[in-house]
Amino acid sequence: MDFLLAVLSFVIVLTPLILIHEWGHFIACRLTGVTVLEFGLGFPPRAAKLFERNGTEFTLNWLPLGGFVRPLGEDFVRPVGEEATERDRQAYRKYQEELAALSKKVPKLKSVAEATPLQRLFFLAAGSGMNVVAALVLLILAATISLPPVVLAAAPNSPAAVGGVQMGDVITAVNGVSVSSAAQIAAQIEAHRNSDRRDQPITLTVQRDGQSLEVTLGEQTGRFPNQAVLITNIMRGTPADGIFLPDDIILSVDGRVRTPQSIVEYVRQRGGETVTFVVQRGNERLTLEVVPRRDVAPGEPAVGIGLRALEFDLLTGLALEDRADGKPLPEAVVAGFERTGFILGQLIRFPVDLIRGALTLEEARPVSVVGISQLGGQVVSASVEDRSPLRLINFAALISLALGFTNLLPIPGLDGGRILFVLIEMVRRKPIAPEREGFIHMLGLMFILGLFLLLVFNDIVNPIGQVIR
Repeated sequence: MDFLLAVLSFVIVLTPLILIHEWGHFIACRLTGVTVLEFGLGFPPRAAKLFERNGTEFTLNWLPLGGFVRPLGEDFVRPVGEEATERDRQAYRKYQEELAALSKKVPKLKSVAEATPLQRLFFLAAGSGMNVVAALVLLILAATISLPPVVLAAAPNSPAAVGGVQMGDVITAVNGVSVSSAAQIAAQIEAHRNSDRRDQPITLTVQRDGQSLEVTLGEQTGRFPNQAVLITNIMRGTPADGIFLPDDIILSVDGRVRTPQSIVEYVRQRGGETVTFVVQRGNERLTLEVVPRRDVAPGEPAVGIGLRALEFDLLTGLALEDRADGKPLPEAVVAGFERTGFILGQLIRFPVDLIRGALTLEEARPVSVVGISQLGGQVVSASVEDRSPLRLINFAALISLALGFTNLLPIPGLDGGRILFVLIEMVRRKPIAPEREGFIHMLGLMFILGLFLLLVFNDIVNPIGQVIR
């Protein structure tokens, strides 16, 4: 099933994004008058010629590593010499003569070398530019989508806990009335309390493990807290490892209810001493003891737990999280631009964060098409579980921006490497010999393909772990 989901994500996410990238190059060629000989999906050898339009052959190729646009004067990712260009030019002239004989519109003939440096910069950057535009459209669309709230926790002894509400339940209705936010849930519960049916129990419709269930809130069995702290993750090799579990709810630390920040400060002050945590784990209340590390450096964990504050509803005992609140189109456009800018900023800062050690090895791990498809498979599965395309749309936008950004890196064989040579030409006021530039780009492409194969092997033997909760 994981393999099938990965393949599905490749088909519905990566393939369209690759086509969008190459379509950007294609449109730029058309706008600058450069002749496009071939638009290919995948890399050669050629599997089939799909059709021909305005002198451009649209082809399907055997190696599913991406796609390409081959304008006159280029061979996939590198310029070719005048001799090879002239052969293509003569073949294209025959095509022009055939069109003229049929009294059809004859497209102009123009090679990449005949384009101005600015036109070539536009052509080379257009693929990544189209990826940014695609991501922006997707993120605007995502901002218009609403998702029902999810249950972070149910306070012990509360009506929600007694009724069997579980962490991760997605609440879609209250007493049969559809809801899409925590505020709407609170409003429906308040309306129930003020109605003639206030003596009857409240029924929630929840999505759990892909099924729709009816859960009735029970009678409160005792006092329950109005706030607590959720443990979101455990760091390996820390004092917390083997003692706490993710999703434990911290009710008190040394007898006091604390906030995440105060817990962090408290345990750092108690290095080497025993600290007592009271936690709720499922239906059990446990008392756990841990000894924080002594003299930890700033930024290092004393105990090793990720924390998140919980606020329980005083009537139901529910702690909810709004996952997405659909915005009207004008606000969605603003949100889309903001989100696009944020992701691009993260991508630009990535090398700096990597050098500074601000990223873990898993976060900094490079992945191939296989790894991206594995991640996509998880996203597809989560989207099916949510019954919403939101996760998939956000994932596609992220990959689109990453694809555009990566292609602009100044590495021979990539668009960014080609752009670097154009900039050098503009400074030198004369182009570098096509054969020399082509040789450098071919070396770059060989390096990229070698790295690609290594990453594919790593992603197969060491698959991407589960990242969607």
